[in-house]
Amino acid sequence: MRDMRSTDFDFSTLSLADLIEARDTFHFHLMSKANVVGTAVGLYLIRNKEEWPKNPGEGANPPRKKTYPREFGNSQVRDYSWPCIIVLVREWVDEHAFGRKGMPSSADMVPKRIYLPDGRIVPVCTVLAPPLPQGAPLPMTPVVWPQETLGGGLPLLVEVQKEQHVATIGCLVSDGHTTYALTARHACGEPGTEVLATLRDGTTRIGTSSDRQITRRLFSEVYPALPLRQTWLGLDVGLVRLDDMRDWTSNVYGLPKMKPLFDVYEQNLSLRRLMDQPVVAVGGASGLLQGKLKAMFYRYRSVGGFDYVSDFLIAPVPGGKVPRHGDSGALWHLQMPGPDGKEDKRPMAQRDLRPLAIEWGAQVLADGGERSTYSVATSLSNISKLLDVELVIEDADGVSGTWGAVGHYSIGSLAIDLVRDPQLKALLAANADLMSIPLDSLTKEPKQRDLLESGFVPLADVPDIVWKKYPSPHRNRKGEDIGVVGGRDTMTVNRRSSGPEHPNHHCDADQPFRGHATLLDACIADPNLISAASWNEYFQTLGENNPLRKGILPLRIWQYFERLKDYAATDPAKFLAAAGTLAHYVGDACQPLHGSSMSDGDESLQPDIPRDSPSRENADGSKKPAYRGEGVHGAFETDMISSAASRGLLFAEILKNLDADHGLVLRTDGREAALAVVELMKEVAGILPPTDIIDAYERSFAPGSPSHNKALWADLGVRTGEVMALGARTLAMIWDAAWTKGNGNAQAVRLDPDDLRTLYENPDFMRSVTVDGIEHEISNPTV
Repeated sequence: MRDMRSTDFDFSTLSLADLIEARDTFHFHLMSKANVVGTAVGLYLIRNKEEWPKNPGEGANPPRKKTYPREFGNSQVRDYSWPCIIVLVREWVDEHAFGRKGMPSSADMVPKRIYLPDGRIVPVCTVLAPPLPQGAPLPMTPVVWPQETLGGGLPLLVEVQKEQHVATIGCLVSDGHTTYALTARHACGEPGTEVLATLRDGTTRIGTSSDRQITRRLFSEVYPALPLRQTWLGLDVGLVRLDDMRDWTSNVYGLPKMKPLFDVYEQNLSLRRLMDQPVVAVGGASGLLQGKLKAMFYRYRSVGGFDYVSDFLIAPVPGGKVPRHGDSGALWHLQMPGPDGKEDKRPMAQRDLRPLAIEWGAQVLADGGERSTYSVATSLSNISKLLDVELVIEDADGVSGTWGAVGHYSIGSLAIDLVRDPQLKALLAANADLMSIPLDSLTKEPKQRDLLESGFVPLADVPDIVWKKYPSPHRNRKGEDIGVVGGRDTMTVNRRSSGPEHPNHHCDADQPFRGHATLLDACIADPNLISAASWNEYFQTLGENNPLRKGILPLRIWQYFERLKDYAATDPAKFLAAAGTLAHYVGDACQPLHGSSMSDGDESLQPDIPRDSPSRENADGSKKPAYRGEGVHGAFETDMISSAASRGLLFAEILKNLDADHGLVLRTDGREAALAVVELMKEVAGILPPTDIIDAYERSFAPGSPSHNKALWADLGVRTGEVMALGARTLAMIWDAAWTKGNGNAQAVRLDPDDLRTLYENPDFMRSVTVDGIEHEISNPTV
């Protein structure tokens, strides 16, 4: 077979959208052929025994094309395979046989090419894919399941109308508050149905079916830029709300430790990245399954004028196991290339596997409902987006108790455009990606581990990702180094690391002080009260003597202003490192929960709907009852913010409240900068009181409520945009003020990330201290 690139038709330039448009245009024409099972899109499959094309000069005659039936198992994608429409047929009929007596009519021959009205030509690849006869027995291979730990790959059992439904636990997912097992929807039953799982010693209850289930979505809603009309995207996934997370691992039985999702979405879909790539799964009925991705958007049914397609069509490897009843729900992992760049043949435990898709059935024929050996699977990226959940990974970097990186990076990015001084603005803009993640890339919460492993953490979240960690090396009980170069934590408190950096991020300033309703009111009335002595007096009246619990956020701003002023005229790297990390603290200040004693709910009240605590336990290991609003901190500041960003809502709402610059009067010294942040905290608490956030969170538990993220945004989104805009304006004003006061002078040069990293990894740079050391740091600079 000749390389098609050498012909007059450059099929390699065809895009995925071109293929879908052609398939959509000619779908009924193709399906009218008597022998056709279904259609999909992918890369042209070359028979394994066909010679590779010869280079010019190696011979005048091209390799002869083979004519034996092309099947998924006997053909492959090569580096010169071209985009095409894949047509699956029940029987293979040689081209010369059409129209002969006893053979199909020539009108039933599948065309080799499709011609679009504008002249584009799309090739067609015909593949023999005989369906499995209904009722044909499949071989049973005994699987030795684990003794007690539950996880992905195990059988799941549900009884519906006196019939037992069997499926597979795919993986664990979370909405930020509750953890679920993900599986096939058709095995879940009605919401509230008891769900069992199988271990070596028998079955055990794991939880109940959730009301978060999906059967299908319009293709145009999930992939709006791809032209596929009157088509449903089959999904068939459901969640099981787990009773006890202590029984679970996030890993899949028999596979390596779970790694981050292989994220596939409309803008990055690539046939070259996916087609003919190896995938593996563990089915609850079959055990280890191995296959290859052969096509996308396979059409498996047509009802009422609408087609049904699946994200992926997966073929089993020749001679391998085929999925069968009970494997629905299994998580397919994309196997990444081995160290040599070729298919990884090492033992399974050593391979790099990335979660990709959820199996929910095998190929279903349109005319008989018979299932073949080819899996249909739903993209895990789509599931995460539509159900508003994220994949749970063992030892995943948590963000509980902090405002998520999306919030900090949002304010860091937006503030640059609000700076007035043209020289400062140019310097910040030249290094914007070092200070913050650009907004167009900030569509979900970045993983802390990914940022650390990249070699450089954008400055706006260094205080959380680097400074609020143990310094490396710091080993856990397994001997693993869980420290971070530059970490500043010094002790363990309630099973988490803690240290002098932590009180710099908050201040419970909503209690009475010196005859005023709150500490904030007292400081606004008398700015001289912004001092370490007043802070100690205030917290003493609250009975708080632990310096790690005495939040000093406004005083940290004072420290920053003085250092920014010092660096403005002499050291652009230090100024930028300080300006970038300052974005974190001003971001904290514009979040109402960081200034409230109700930062994670009201411990004095019971929740509106009784439930278990998400984290607190009794001495016997049982969950304590939740108090009102418990869990709201992470749900609001991380999960809701990240969800709103991913849905394109967050930045649009913030931008409604911003003008050409910050529009604020410049402060002249550190105390005034601290006062500006006190006033910011006071204003945001008035716009979005913590009690309103807690009330909205409690309402999100009501039956029939949408997910926590969507319910919170519906209630609080407009006001969240207002307070985040105030944070961006205040940050820009402090940058401008310190630059002006320090006679800032620097060219708009691109700084070396290694120089900035050296600064933030130095514990003496913007030293972290508690209330008793903060005034010394304000007056006596270190690095």
